[in-house]
Amino acid sequence: MTHFLPLRFALITGLALLTAGCSKSYSDKDVHWLSIEEAKTAVDTDSSSWFSESRPNAWIDPRDVVFYRVGHIPGAINVQLSSPDAISQLDGYGMLIVYGEGYEAPLADAMIKMLLKEELVEEVKGLKVGFDGWQEAGQPVERGEDPKQSATATSGDRWQRQPVDNDE
Repeated sequence: MTHFLPLRFALITGLALLTAGCSKSYSDKDVHWLSIEEAKTAVDTDSSSWFSESRPNAWIDPRDVVFYRVGHIPGAINVQLSSPDAISQLDGYGMLIVYGEGYEAPLADAMIKMLLKEELVEEVKGLKVGFDGWQEAGQPVERGEDPKQSATATSGDRWQRQPVDNDE
């Protein structure tokens, strides 16, 4: 009878760990990267189902406001990870396509994982080549402020890193 004691202990311990309510963590395998064409198709298609209203999909640019002003994907929403109301800015959208500066950008990766963790959006994917790859592929670029954003406190910070705009 004593040889069943370790088995019983292991079974009880395993059951306790399963019911402990561990929070889900997200890793790189949960992040799905799309090509430019896949991402453009996804953004152009509204998210809807039989049980929900049609919701527009959107580009998300988590880069600093200054980089956003110099150039971004047309229609992209500028939302930083550090923004306290970042998630609320994305209410009402379907799929979100997040991009950073370059190939599988760490900033985009972090934003995707944060959005997945919050579970307030239906689907989140990333633009594999980032903004640099978008430009290299000859895709259209917009410049200027995000019309959905109010003025930021960092706009006059003289110590903030400034991007170089070679097109002027």
